[in-house]
Amino acid sequence: SQAPPCPPIAGGPLEMGGGAGKEKDVVKNISKKDSGIFPFPQTLDPKVLLLCADVGGTSSRLHLFYAERKDKLAEQPVRHPTRKEIPESIYQMKYSNEKFDSLTEVIKVFLESSKVESIPLIACLGVAGVVVNNTSYLVNSGWKLNGDAMARELGIWRVVLINDFEAQGYGILTLNVKRECEVLQEAPILQGAPIAVLGAGTGLGEAYLTTGTNGDYEVWPSEGGHAEFAPRQDGSDNLQFEMCQYLQIKYSAKARISVERIVSGRGIANIYQFLAWKFPDKVNKEIHKKFLGLREESKQDPATVVEAANSESCDLCVQAVDLFSGAYGAEAGVVALKYMPFGGLFLTGGVTARTRDFILGRKGRDHHFLEAFLDKGRVSCMLTRVPVFVVHGEDLGERGSKLKALRLFEEAEHRRMCALGTH
Repeated sequence: SQAPPCPPIAGGPLEMGGGAGKEKDVVKNISKKDSGIFPFPQTLDPKVLLLCADVGGTSSRLHLFYAERKDKLAEQPVRHPTRKEIPESIYQMKYSNEKFDSLTEVIKVFLESSKVESIPLIACLGVAGVVVNNTSYLVNSGWKLNGDAMARELGIWRVVLINDFEAQGYGILTLNVKRECEVLQEAPILQGAPIAVLGAGTGLGEAYLTTGTNGDYEVWPSEGGHAEFAPRQDGSDNLQFEMCQYLQIKYSAKARISVERIVSGRGIANIYQFLAWKFPDKVNKEIHKKFLGLREESKQDPATVVEAANSESCDLCVQAVDLFSGAYGAEAGVVALKYMPFGGLFLTGGVTARTRDFILGRKGRDHHFLEAFLDKGRVSCMLTRVPVFVVHGEDLGERGSKLKALRLFEEAEHRRMCALGTH
């Protein structure tokens, strides 16, 4: 049978001269055109070792797993693995970043402790920083990352850095929606339609997914969390406008406050701090002291606010999380207007998980999230067609970086077999 067409390789088409029939020459061409640091292996075992990681601000979670090779090219252009085809990890560990001088050092310790003799062929690392030209800088740890330099030092054919929220986007593709999500708004999922991901954690992550030429979803990260926050007013209640003015002074902002200053873990701390200033008679002194920590400038812990709100032990904390939930819903509605994600809008992140009862309107709480989500004037009706889900668990980054590593291998293997003419 005729081999399927090969996708173009970054940097131009594969150049096959008079020696194209020789595997060694072809493999050299592949390595030059496909971003690998070392020549692509001329032969591979039936199972190929891959590495993935979710590298956050304070900790790193690493996994080793095997990818199955295919003996022949498929009759159709390469299709990426489905959820059911994601392999189990053979070894995984979590490390505290503060104990290491670099991510390369973490990976070396991880590989040595795994007792696996072979070196991974490909590594995909989801990192908590902006990625440009396979480089990144992690503010919390002070690590400067360069994927190509790491590949050289570790002896890995290719090390690819992706943004941690891009990894979460790929993690969405691994979900069993019925088992791993709660329905916030029920609507039919339109196959092939855009998908949106919104995640409140330490900051606010946003991404969207669209299908490519082969029907598989690709993730496009954004910095939408840094767009302007639009305060809302219910009748004569202009509390959100006052909060914006308060935060403009706090952050010495000239004319704006970003959504992330409100819709995030730090945002909950900002909201509570404003409310404590606005309504000093409502402050629970014991909880406020815990929020501030030993010194006023040292902590401002949003977890304290969320815990007190969930237990209903502090009215001011309940008000803070209610305000957060409404602002979160309003931003989710804006995201839905921009991308029209009829394939689903997924809410992720640690703060989302901890404020789930408020977001879902449980335990007799007002449904501030969904009310704000749907309050979009003349196009509100369109938003009722968007399926909205709250994701359980907080391992999407790990799952997404694993899926991306597997995709990178599938694509490289497909190119290699095309070049060798393996039918």
